[in-house]
Amino acid sequence: MYLKPDDLVALVSPAGQLPDSIIVKEAQKLLTKWKVKSYIGANALNKNGHFAGTDEERLADFQEALDHPKVKLIWALRGGYGSIRIIDKLDFTAFKKHPKLIVGFSDITVIHQKIQQLNYESLHAIMPVQLKNKIPKDVIQQTKNAFFGRSIRYKFEKQEQNSSFKKVNGIVTGGNLSILYSLLGTDLSPDTDHKILFIEDVGEPLYAIDRMMIALKKAGKLKKLKALLIGQFTEINENKPKFGKTLYDIIIEHSNGNYPIVFDAPIGHVTKNFPLMLGRELTIHQNNTHVILEQPATYEK
Repeated sequence: MYLKPDDLVALVSPAGQLPDSIIVKEAQKLLTKWKVKSYIGANALNKNGHFAGTDEERLADFQEALDHPKVKLIWALRGGYGSIRIIDKLDFTAFKKHPKLIVGFSDITVIHQKIQQLNYESLHAIMPVQLKNKIPKDVIQQTKNAFFGRSIRYKFEKQEQNSSFKKVNGIVTGGNLSILYSLLGTDLSPDTDHKILFIEDVGEPLYAIDRMMIALKKAGKLKKLKALLIGQFTEINENKPKFGKTLYDIIIEHSNGNYPIVFDAPIGHVTKNFPLMLGRELTIHQNNTHVILEQPATYEK
């Protein structure tokens, strides 16, 4: 499930179309540097309206990667929208016999939720579409650690709005808030009880974030958490008149106050997008100035 030298990575496009083929070249260049092999899904560069090919084409590529006996990791080239259109037709029979790490974020949250239901880990991390930008070296290193099953550890500045606590740990789940919201009431509705819930988003106005948080609250998803980990909420669209509450206000208002809340984790739609292994135990340490996120190594025997 985790990489070793000479293992095989599948590069696929389960959702939106790629802006150009440079993305694929950058991904393969990085994987070669890490001494692993890769192949590109037959339809990964296709274009069909918004999507990277038809539903059938995107499904075929992802299914081939799931079934391929030598593939150890499936890396989504980008998110966008489209994973929900193929998720019900994917067959995970071969995956259960030979699990592999599925990597991506944003729209890939749909697939992460499916993997969580199957009781496997999956990786919320950078996608090749981001490699056109200058990704910080520490993000690349921590991502490599995650790909190879090593421990993950990084720190960031503590925000004054954070809850007062020193340490909390639990299995982490979640992903993109808009996607989690869209899955409420479906067979992929997230199981958050007694877990650390992570959320991030991009391009959403504050009133929409407020609405989505209320929906999660009314669905009971914010009631029994171990902790609430808030990633990057970027490109927040302004609305008129102004909403009158900050992101911090919204999050704090809709949590129940009985668990730690940590803001501004460097995870999300930003170049400094650190990895987070969903379905694995996460320990959050906090001191007077910084927060540290730490996940143990998980090597295959």
